[in-house]
Amino acid sequence: MNTFSIGIDLGGTNLKGIVMERDGTSRHLTRVPTEADKGGKKVLENILALIGLLLEKEISRDSCIGVGLGTPGFVDGDGTVLGGAENLPGWKSTSIYSSVFATYGLKASATNDVTVTALAESQFGAGKGVGNMVCLALGTGIGGGIVINNQVYKGTHGMAGEIGHIIVEPDGIPCTCGHKGCVEQYASATGIVNITRKLAPVYESDAPSTLKRIALESPELITAKIVYDHAKDNDPFGIYINDVVCEKLARALGTVINTLSPDRIILGGGVMKAGRIIIDTVSRHVPDFCWRQLWERCDIVAAELGENAGVLGAASLAFADLGDKSHE
Repeated sequence: MNTFSIGIDLGGTNLKGIVMERDGTSRHLTRVPTEADKGGKKVLENILALIGLLLEKEISRDSCIGVGLGTPGFVDGDGTVLGGAENLPGWKSTSIYSSVFATYGLKASATNDVTVTALAESQFGAGKGVGNMVCLALGTGIGGGIVINNQVYKGTHGMAGEIGHIIVEPDGIPCTCGHKGCVEQYASATGIVNITRKLAPVYESDAPSTLKRIALESPELITAKIVYDHAKDNDPFGIYINDVVCEKLARALGTVINTLSPDRIILGGGVMKAGRIIIDTVSRHVPDFCWRQLWERCDIVAAELGENAGVLGAASLAFADLGDKSHE
């Protein structure tokens, strides 16, 4: 009987791997360098080596159901990386499933890294106990993952969940995707920095603002953390920026709520280190952008699993996807 899976979380700096039992118990958390600067072939070699290292820690390879992988970007149904992982040069067009099977005789399943994070939060974290949820990672950009009826929804070619590219400001700030006004340009860490620098010269208030002074005199020092440190310290410009950011994020979440009617929305990623101030402000704005009846049946909470969500979700993905399927 297949009793355990291997989960791999592919990051730009490090690879993480674990072994997970069917009941969710995990062991052998291992980190190794990704070596992304050496190209996609080297990244794949390191993934395969990490799988081998984890297998060596187990008594019987025959008890492994297969390998789950969370990766930046998108993965086609045959395990080919379609793109969307600019931090991993040369990773596009890599054949994941065939490489894992050729090396170890194991099946594999791979999908976007925020999608596996959503799966982990659904099973072990802030989404536990609800059937329908959406997870957002507010980091350098904004990623999304969707769980419907307790199952990850990947969409065509694993590309579902691009919530960061919901347009919240027609003809707004240009986005790297080629459109204008995507929520990622307002509520990601990068967006928060850019918005702060942009609005500092035109913001007016009778109350003094240390954040505004920093943004005007030393804009290179502005980070999302600095913005939220000042907002939580009642700096008027910091409070204003938080409201601008959260209003834009609420527009996107209103669209998500109207479309999917989830039980819960989970906010994670580095920006959420700011804590309750974001959840409270977003929750105040969301009713302006969705049906109240749907909002009353949905709550917004912070993610719980932290940096290990991706690897836990990847191991769970193997159990969810593989079964009797073959990826020779």
